[in-house]
Amino acid sequence: MIKRLFYVVINVLLIRIIFLSGSLFAGEVKIIDSRHYSQVFGEIRNFRVFLPPGYYDNPQKRYPVIYYYHGWSQRYFGSGPDAYAACDRGDDNKGDNIAAFVAAHDVIIVKPDGFNRGPSEEYYLRPYNVSPVETYRQFPVYFPELVNFIDGNYNTIAERSHRAISGLSMGGFMSFVIGGKYPHLVSAIGSFCGSPEFAIGPESFPVEYRHIDMFRNYAGTNVRLNFGDEDFIRFYHRDLNKVWGQVMDNYEFKIYKGAHSTCGMGEMFDFIMKTFDNPPQKPAKWDHIDVYPLFSVWDYCVSSDRDLPGYTIFENVDERGFRCSVREHLPDGEVMSQVRITVTTPPVYEKNALYTVNDIVASRLKSTSYSLKSDNSGRLKISLDGDIHEIGINKTADKPNLSIASVSLENQGYALINKNVALKIKLLNKGLADGDDIKATLSAMRRSTSVVKSEAVFGSIKINETGESGNSFIFRVIPDSVEVVKFLLTIRDNKNNVWREYFTLPVFKELPVINEFEIADGRKVTVAKEGMSSETLVLGSGNGDGIANPGESIVVLVKDLEKLWRTELVYSGNYINPYGVNIRKSDNWGSYDHVGGSAKYSIPMISSGCPANEVINFIASYWLPENPNHIIKQGRISVKVAGEDKTPPDLEWVRVPGDNIIQAKIYDGSAIHDVQAKLILKDKPDNFFEIGLKDDGSNGDKTKEDNIFSFEVPERRFGLYRIQISASDSYGNLMTKQSPDIFVIH
Repeated sequence: MIKRLFYVVINVLLIRIIFLSGSLFAGEVKIIDSRHYSQVFGEIRNFRVFLPPGYYDNPQKRYPVIYYYHGWSQRYFGSGPDAYAACDRGDDNKGDNIAAFVAAHDVIIVKPDGFNRGPSEEYYLRPYNVSPVETYRQFPVYFPELVNFIDGNYNTIAERSHRAISGLSMGGFMSFVIGGKYPHLVSAIGSFCGSPEFAIGPESFPVEYRHIDMFRNYAGTNVRLNFGDEDFIRFYHRDLNKVWGQVMDNYEFKIYKGAHSTCGMGEMFDFIMKTFDNPPQKPAKWDHIDVYPLFSVWDYCVSSDRDLPGYTIFENVDERGFRCSVREHLPDGEVMSQVRITVTTPPVYEKNALYTVNDIVASRLKSTSYSLKSDNSGRLKISLDGDIHEIGINKTADKPNLSIASVSLENQGYALINKNVALKIKLLNKGLADGDDIKATLSAMRRSTSVVKSEAVFGSIKINETGESGNSFIFRVIPDSVEVVKFLLTIRDNKNNVWREYFTLPVFKELPVINEFEIADGRKVTVAKEGMSSETLVLGSGNGDGIANPGESIVVLVKDLEKLWRTELVYSGNYINPYGVNIRKSDNWGSYDHVGGSAKYSIPMISSGCPANEVINFIASYWLPENPNHIIKQGRISVKVAGEDKTPPDLEWVRVPGDNIIQAKIYDGSAIHDVQAKLILKDKPDNFFEIGLKDDGSNGDKTKEDNIFSFEVPERRFGLYRIQISASDSYGNLMTKQSPDIFVIH
């Protein structure tokens, strides 16, 4: 209590000191540079606040708030030595600036400082601790604290319906990140020329965060992007609009004459003010993706023990349940089933009442039902791991609870534009009563897509079971500019219960065949890098003969512009990525276009059981430079598999995360056997001991059959150790590798 009172007193004094000594005037607008102590950062943080005319004349009047995040080289007080895009007052931005807008509107605008250095550290221009993540400062985590401080010290309307966030460039990137992370705190989000992708997240395990993947985070908000027709980032905005324009009804954009700037600032703020007049409501059902192991959204509190890069994904959340998983990357990265998650719901259930929770994990063909009692406030606490869980929350004698379990394309691996595409859909019943005489209707969310056959019959689906449509849904996409389509599936049973589920699918135009390509299967190759340069490195794993063999992990390289380009692959069939493997890496193009985006490339693993002469068909995508643009090229590639599995297991990492448990993540195209860890004392290499690692869910292994082999080391003398891992596969191929790290064993 004394500590909290100290922080309050310090913050009040800081405001008064700055108000007396640092005020600026723009007409009748009051511009105040102020500070407060941040418990999140453990330091004093600066901000600038723009107060409308008459603010002090009527202390009872309350105002909406727009938070504005500045760009690279800028600060809360303006621009640094490389000044650009000034937008505070006077002639800034040709008069279309913050002070001018506040002078004409009843609104407060707050401009936080994105500076990411301490007093003893060298001054530099990159704000917000992104790409790379270098410090403990987590600006997204700081936002709720800043909001609470502003609401507690200024005459604000302290509601999400009258709160918004915006920003320029790197600040525009942050506005989309923060707005998507906290849709329960803001009702509108605006980005001026926002960057498309950066590394963000916890200092020790950040992720590559791409806005194009995060569209599901914005339900309940209005979202807008402004950018210039000469903006050097505009080509990434083009990519974003192709997706967001198809899957989001609450998104708009406008292109202005100009470059990288706060173009159309007044129009953006008008868009936000109109949202304040008619704010979107909390969605009845929502999705959320978060890069932090601990987060809250819509009064759900989620905590996990994840200490590796990844994304926690919630889908179709309402009072009846949700789907949850943790993945290494989006949209379809490998699930991280070793992660443990605790979900605490809002107080929307009866107090101290028993509920039946149905937990279905399709990948393990496992369903569990158990009773769970709500607490004194009506919250439920649900524990699960990082696999794909369908959670149903049911009262006694509750009705069926139907949701989409899977969507699959018939007789093909991907949907083609201007062709009839047949869909099969499986439904899951996670309720407490059987669903009878179930029927569903498929609707397209855009006129570009027509549903040729919209009705399907599912019959009856019992509790914790799935049922597939008796016939196929058929749709057709006409324009070849569409890259993703969104559908609504309306489900009904014979008791007039109705469930509505949305889903999206990527679509592809008819593509040319690519004949000039090579296979990297553990061989050294020279490939294009960062748009204009090259690098020589080993890609893939295998015998390095350039032929795809069973058990190998390959990189498909397309020859274009006299170079080899790594490709991102779409594929189908039973012989790619066995055991849930899904590896993707990045080639960052920052040195070419100075943006922060990256071309992704896939490393598919071929199953050891793939028969000889099997042909695997891929859709390959790769980037080509066209200064300052990047061109995304696509084509069809057929890879013939030959030979036998001569590739040993591959070691991705070794860790000792705590409790003396050794973990080793190992991949192979077949089952892995006899995993051994040799622990070698760092300063006495002749002193070592060996233990066996298992993937059976016991003796320190968290999850059975997740490719992470573990063992809890018996108590031994404290020491620093090197760890060598050996493993063999079903074909007798042996791997022995030593981790470069040093580990503490106690």
